[in-house]
Amino acid sequence: MDALSLQLLFNGLALGAGYGLLALGFALALRSAGAINFAHGDVAVAAAYVAVAGGALGLGGPAAAGLAIAAGTVLGLSVAGLSWAPLRNRPIEATFIAAIAIGIVLQNALTASFGGAPQAPAQIASGGVHIGAVFMSWQALISLAAAAVAFIAVWAVLAKSQTGRRMRAAAEDPEIAAAHGIPVMRLAILAFAVAGALAGLAGVLLAAQHYATPGAGADYILKAYVAATVAGWGRILPTAAAAIAIALFETIGAALVSHAVAEALLYAGFVALLAFRPQGLGGEAKGKRA
Repeated sequence: MDALSLQLLFNGLALGAGYGLLALGFALALRSAGAINFAHGDVAVAAAYVAVAGGALGLGGPAAAGLAIAAGTVLGLSVAGLSWAPLRNRPIEATFIAAIAIGIVLQNALTASFGGAPQAPAQIASGGVHIGAVFMSWQALISLAAAAVAFIAVWAVLAKSQTGRRMRAAAEDPEIAAAHGIPVMRLAILAFAVAGALAGLAGVLLAAQHYATPGAGADYILKAYVAATVAGWGRILPTAAAAIAIALFETIGAALVSHAVAEALLYAGFVALLAFRPQGLGGEAKGKRA
């Protein structure tokens, strides 16, 4: 493999770290709370703008990123309180339409506050290292490390802990879970908070690479939705892996042809998947979907 191919592979993995974190939070809310959070991408973008504002106030990259994660957590809780909790007993379409409405509010609030010009938060770390002919920025390496830690931590909690087992039980059948003393509401709110934190981290990492615009959340959530569908609705780590594959396809396709062609091929492939295998490559992990 030549140097250019290796550089593209590394760049794609760095982008995939951000996409993977975003998709991980989307799948976590789905798997743990049974919620389809279409405001998730806009939460990531709003958190990135919080990091931009923090930098304008003199905060360094790490502190601004921490502020973005905190903002993502608060916004995740807000989405839960406004779009999920009051509508959880209504048809599932009501919750994700409410989430879309919250996303639109966030988009317009960001446009009014920051304008429409692309902006980027401060880098968490500048510089990098050359491995042969491949340049690996510290920012990209931090993104990969953060994604790896998040993936392992979420998998460990859901698969190995009592809290994770209760989360899965609460999402599968809330009424029976509540009858067995499982705090369904509290666990769902926890899932939204963690998903928001992951969105905040993803937003600041993605914005540092490709800038943030108020409308970028729509593209982010579409990538997360595609990843969730490809992996199998409700599967946590396969969804994150699918998001990384999407980023690799996007990066390599853009280099070989163009970004527009790569995007078109990606969504054409997604439509073909829906036609021939709507349950996704990994099969369904839960019964509800939209």
